[in-house]
Amino acid sequence: MKVEVRVPQFAEGATKIKIHLWLFEVGDTVKAGENLVEATTDKISINIETPKSGVLVEKLVEEGDTVLIDQVIAIIADEKGE
Repeated sequence: MKVEVRVPQFAEGATKIKIHLWLFEVGDTVKAGENLVEATTDKISINIETPKSGVLVEKLVEEGDTVLIDQVIAIIADEKGE
């Protein structure tokens, strides 16, 4: 089963954040709770974690992109790629 990785609500009133650094590449195995992405605003840095274990099959945004809260930024599939 595929799962969407979304930008979490990280601060009250925040609406967007900038993707700073991907910590994994497409095809890498990830574990639930691992930091997947480092992101920043002009005031804080946050880590976006993987919601489930599996394989990172798609990145939907690039480093340097500004994304909205709850925007889908990646897709994780189970080990079989589903």
